[in-house]
Amino acid sequence: MRWFWQRRARTIHCAQPRMLRCATPGINFEATFTIEWRPALRTRPNLEDLVLSQTLARAREVAQLFPAVEVRTAQDTINAELGAPEHTRATEYRCLAARVELALSERAREDLAQQQADEARVRRLRFLRTNLYEQPDLFVLDRIEKQHDWPDAQQVAEWQRLARWMVAADEWWQPMLDQWEKVGQGFNDIELQNRAMLALCDALQKLKGDDSSDDSSVASSAAEGRRKE
Repeated sequence: MRWFWQRRARTIHCAQPRMLRCATPGINFEATFTIEWRPALRTRPNLEDLVLSQTLARAREVAQLFPAVEVRTAQDTINAELGAPEHTRATEYRCLAARVELALSERAREDLAQQQADEARVRRLRFLRTNLYEQPDLFVLDRIEKQHDWPDAQQVAEWQRLARWMVAADEWWQPMLDQWEKVGQGFNDIELQNRAMLALCDALQKLKGDDSSDDSSVASSAAEGRRKE
């Protein structure tokens, strides 16, 4: 065993960055590894490849737990894991030191910045919808504030109409569409979907008291009676 530890140490330096998937979809960490290790008494072929592959495997397990914005935290955590006894003590070799440096490519930084901007925009739109657009008077005041010149009566009327339409859509159309989607989940056949849509249209016409629907129903009943005679 003493001779085992006196064997010459070897170093693996990966000049070419390896890609490690992180928790942010579509973005990878660029990882550069430096590994110092010693082979065991009985070495196996391609032992250096084994050292690198096992180190990469452990690094990938840790990297995918962190989003792209936490690149430094991910690097520190991986390096702590690579120095743990569970990693350094292997059957075929002993890992003396392993360190990784993580970075984001220019393209990854651009994609990350775009994702963050998109997420911020969605949060802002949801905030405006909840706190502004659902209240017509605040919506009109917001339009007036953003327009330096005082608007004329026609513009104010158009803004008020738009604000009321948005509120009505949430109160009337959106709930109806939600219910229709639930009803439609039970109809996978196109013919059944068409029949369900016609039934819904007939029900709406009867609900609003459509005279033409009543007339057509009476005419249909009369025609049916004549056929029976």
